Amino acid sequence: MAFETIRKSSAPEMVAEQIIKKITGGELAPGTRLPAQRELARMLGVGRSSVREAINALVVMGYLKPLQGKGTFIKDVLPATDPGIEKLNAAFSAGSIFDLMEARELLECRSAALAADRADAGQIRNLKAAMKKVMGTETDYAIFLDADIQFHATVAEAAGNVVLCELTKLVLEKVVAHHNALKTALLPPAYREVSTRTAARVVEAIEAGDGDGAARWMAQHLDVIRDELKNIIG
Repeated sequence: MAFETIRKSSAPEMVAEQIIKKITGGELAPGTRLPAQRELARMLGVGRSSVREAINALVVMGYLKPLQGKGTFIKDVLPATDPGIEKLNAAFSAGSIFDLMEARELLECRSAALAADRADAGQIRNLKAAMKKVMGTETDYAIFLDADIQFHATVAEAAGNVVLCELTKLVLEKVVAHHNALKTALLPPAYREVSTRTAARVVEAIEAGDGDGAARWMAQHLDVIRDELKNIIG
């Protein structure tokens, strides 16, 4: 597989355009695994940060799907139309949230697993109360977001690790800023339904003392946003 070395200053955009060209031209078929970011950076003659930005944007646009521990793959179902420059620019703006999502996965999946092992009866009650608030906000996105953030903070508290809890709260503050900037109130109601359902499974796993299950459901809960961000820029 041959890529053209990037010479222009807008390296992330050019990386994205080349990958899209390979996909639409059939050189990268659905289900194909992309080369590792380090290898792509070498092939394209750019920094890894440019490759990461491009991949994040293409995930938002629906061309790529990251699988934790396995790599990044071409999606089986691709966008029906070619992206315009405005859509590409919007995807890069939205793609900035993916670095934050990586941090959330590291912190919050671990918090969920620890909570399953450490949460006492009072913390379980707090989790259920937080979950009840999330489930009661179907028609108001702003209230839903506030309840969802509180749910995640409650999971962190139940983990019983002060440092982990403080780091999570710091990251959640940044999450709110990203949601406001990206106008995520435009996300469809179906997103809220899936988000609520997966959050409920997190609580069930924590109450059952199932650390692996709690971490797995938290990962799925956090992953929902990746598939839905494309609705904002579509």
